[in-house]
Amino acid sequence: MQLRQANIFKGILNVLFGDYNGIQVFIAPITILYWIDSGSLLSSATSLLSFRMHYLPLLAFLIILLFSFFMLIKIKLLYNCTNNEYLDLAIQFNVSVMALVLIGLVIYAVSTFLAYFYGIKGTVKSGLVLLFKLYTMLLILYHYLWNVVLTPFYQRQYGYPRAIKAFFSWARKNKLMLLRYILLTVLLVYFSIRIYQLILRFVLVPCIMSIGNSTGIFLLFKLYPFVSLGDIFINVSVLAGAFLISNLFFYPIIRSVQYLQNYFLPFGKVVRSADAQSA
Repeated sequence: MQLRQANIFKGILNVLFGDYNGIQVFIAPITILYWIDSGSLLSSATSLLSFRMHYLPLLAFLIILLFSFFMLIKIKLLYNCTNNEYLDLAIQFNVSVMALVLIGLVIYAVSTFLAYFYGIKGTVKSGLVLLFKLYTMLLILYHYLWNVVLTPFYQRQYGYPRAIKAFFSWARKNKLMLLRYILLTVLLVYFSIRIYQLILRFVLVPCIMSIGNSTGIFLLFKLYPFVSLGDIFINVSVLAGAFLISNLFFYPIIRSVQYLQNYFLPFGKVVRSADAQSA
């Protein structure tokens, strides 16, 4: 019974955090905004940018903290590794987060200096948002691709360190084949995000609005205006809920695209084909 409950719990985590789920929000933020009431979003953004700009650092910190928890769960789900190996991966991830924060602080300091002493005003907020967007997108993609290329070696009952060594040995001999497969996978990830956007726009959102117009109950998250400090934590929790719902509805598309890729061209087949050619 406990094993069954553990498997159900792991399955739920895989749906919400597994594979490349979550990347759609950072590549196309509209995929989370569709799940938030537009009126409340406008009211919240206006109150923050007009009257509560001093809340912005805490808001950014909480968002980075939530993303860190999200990535730690994703890393645990993706890699076939021991607790010590997972700890090493978690430390590497935290180092990258620290590097992101330091780069952001440098950009902010340089921008403030230039604006104060030379009157050169840049779009520092847009730059920081772009930095966070690129970091999150590339990090999720990196860990997903790394898991994809290691999976055939896991299937040979290799542990995590041995799988890495075997992959690098194979990759040195098949660089072009590896590059083509990675590019194909990246294109499929982008294709799945575009499909999800279309489904959201033309199917899910119209259904939600239709239900709301009929019953008066709109199944959307609502943000609060930033009036007090507690509103920051409430709104971050609302954003986390919208993020998980976005992941939940994106997961079937991920599984469908993965099924097609694994059916027509799994990476294990690429590895076996290259091994047969070199034999």
